[in-house]
Amino acid sequence: MTPTLPIALDCDPGVDDALALLLACAAPGLDLRLVTTVSGNAPASVCAANARRLLDLAGQAEVSVLAGEDRAVPDAVVHGEDGLLGLDLPPPSRPAERADAATVLARFAGTVIALGPLTTIAAALARGARWQRLVVMGGAIGAGNTASGAEYNFSVDPAAAAAVLAAGLRPTLVPLDLAREALATPAVIDILARACPIGRRIAPMLAAYAEQDRLHHGLPGAMVADLHAVAILDRPDLYATRPARLAVDETGRCREDPAAPILDLVVEVKAHSLFAHFAQRLGQLCQA
Repeated sequence: MTPTLPIALDCDPGVDDALALLLACAAPGLDLRLVTTVSGNAPASVCAANARRLLDLAGQAEVSVLAGEDRAVPDAVVHGEDGLLGLDLPPPSRPAERADAATVLARFAGTVIALGPLTTIAAALARGARWQRLVVMGGAIGAGNTASGAEYNFSVDPAAAAAVLAAGLRPTLVPLDLAREALATPAVIDILARACPIGRRIAPMLAAYAEQDRLHHGLPGAMVADLHAVAILDRPDLYATRPARLAVDETGRCREDPAAPILDLVVEVKAHSLFAHFAQRLGQLCQA
C-alpha cells in the first residue's frame, strides 16, 4: 500500500478551494491533518465555517480547522458573500476551534498546501516553520486577474508572497496561467454532476463560478486553480514543471529574477485526464 502523505491546507474557501479540499479528503495517498484559513475570498472566520461545512460533506468532520485573522477582502463579487456562491450546505456540525492558526501551522511537519493569500504562511515561517514541502497556488507569469495585472492571492498580500518566495524553501508554484489551460466547462461540470451525489451538490456552485469567469474574463469555463495544488500531489504524472526564479513586486506581480531562490513552476497539465480523475475521486468519496 502506498504510504499516506501528511498534509495541511491553508485556504480561503472559495469555490476552487472547495474542490481542492474535497480532493484532499478523497485521495487515498493524502492524509489531511489540519486546515487553516486566511482572509481572501471571504474573511477568515467565514472561510473556516465553509471549511468545516465541506469537511462535513466529505465525512471528515474530525479534521482540525483554525481561522486566521479576519481582514477586509475585495472579492465578494466573484465568490459571493458566503464565499461559496450560495452552495446548499447545512451549518457546520461543530463550533470554531480557538488557537492561533499560524502558530499551529508552524509546528506542522508535513506538506503544506497554500491556496489563498500567503499571510498565514509568511507568519508561520516567521515562527520558524520548516515543512517537508510547500505547494503554493498563486502568482501569474502572464496576465493576472486583478486590475493591477497581478494574480488575486498575491495581490491581497504582496509582502507575504514576496517573503514566502524569498524564503528558500523551493516551493512548487501553481500559477494562474495553468488554470486557464484547464477550465471547468459546462461539459466538465456535467461529468462531475453525474459522478455521485457530492458532484451533483457542487455542480450549481461551479456553474455560477463559470458564469463569473465568463463575465469578468471572457472564458468559456471556470478557472479552478486551487484544485491543481492538491492534484499535483495526488497525480503528479498529470503535470510538468520547470525550475524558475521569481520575485514579487509591491502589487503582487511576478517577474523572473536571477537573484531569487529557485522554485518549481507548474507549466503543463493534462486537463482532460485531471477532470476525469477528479470525478473518479468524488465517486470514491461518496462510497466511503
